[in-house]
Amino acid sequence: MKLSECVCLGLLSVTLGCSGGGVSGPPIVPVDGIVTLDGSPVEGATVVFTPKKEGTMSMAMTDAAGKFALRTGAGRKGAAVGEHDVTVKLSIGNEESTTGPVTDDGLAPLMPSEAGVNAPKAPVAIVGWIVPERYSKPGALTATVPAGGLSGHKLELKK
Repeated sequence: MKLSECVCLGLLSVTLGCSGGGVSGPPIVPVDGIVTLDGSPVEGATVVFTPKKEGTMSMAMTDAAGKFALRTGAGRKGAAVGEHDVTVKLSIGNEESTTGPVTDDGLAPLMPSEAGVNAPKAPVAIVGWIVPERYSKPGALTATVPAGGLSGHKLELKK
């Protein structure tokens, strides 16, 4: 074998070992399911599976029937095999509510006397949780993804 052939084979084996040929961490397997809240499907919720040990996080958004199919950040279908913290989040923001008076530049005055009685009010975002906020916290839900994948996984949430 020529020296150039050895170098090429060596570079090829290093390339395969450092890229797709030798992915580290647990394998990624298909994961899909459904999210319900008090028995009704939840549309538009973000579902996130975060491995408790090693592996990559996966996420999805639920459809009108509450169904989801996870993908990694790199676009691979599924989630890492193993134990996961699961979060489900769906909220809306409302900027109709207001705080105290503000000055003409939109800043809150240092002293109440600095703002007139008819001074404009500053909007403040109020979050309305469609899915109760507790489900958006790690540890509220868990799941085990087996080596064969997880199909039809039910996340049955309660108000």
